[in-house]
Amino acid sequence: MSSLKAKTVEEKLDSYRGKILSGVTEIEKALAWRLRVYFFPKSNIQSSIFYLEILNANYFSLERKISLFQKIPYFEKLAAYKEVLESLRFVQKLRNELAHWELWESATNGDEVVIYSPISFKKRKLNKKLMEEFALHDKRLLKFFGWSLALESKYGIKIRDRSSRRIIQMKEAARLLSKYNYLK
Repeated sequence: MSSLKAKTVEEKLDSYRGKILSGVTEIEKALAWRLRVYFFPKSNIQSSIFYLEILNANYFSLERKISLFQKIPYFEKLAAYKEVLESLRFVQKLRNELAHWELWESATNGDEVVIYSPISFKKRKLNKKLMEEFALHDKRLLKFFGWSLALESKYGIKIRDRSSRRIIQMKEAARLLSKYNYLK
């Protein structure tokens, strides 16, 4: 592969990785926040510590957040539960592939980048169609978790203004943590 083509392929791969990994990071934050609000509907020092030190700790992976989400009967009863769980698993799988799989240069062409697992040799084509599918899952999850600011900034979609309540809760949580010298 020529160095110019290799650079273009790497740039495309970086672009796909960047959009998807940052999108999944946002989804993971939204999921953690939704779990926090389930256990602590009002902001207080305990809710803030739970969010920061448990839900966002390195050991509390996306898999663990999804598993916890699945164990809560309240969520299971919601009409969109099945689709939300499907979207969570889709973005989780895609994120893991992008984080751990290798570029398959010889299978890559101008329209798509191909990555593969060096263990199973499964492959994934990264292209416009996959990005559209990711966007559908991303929108579904951000909307379900009430992450309206991200929905509006990424997709221009406005939903009921629950975000102002979330912002107020986050500011109150930060104030409480600061008051108790937790952030220092």
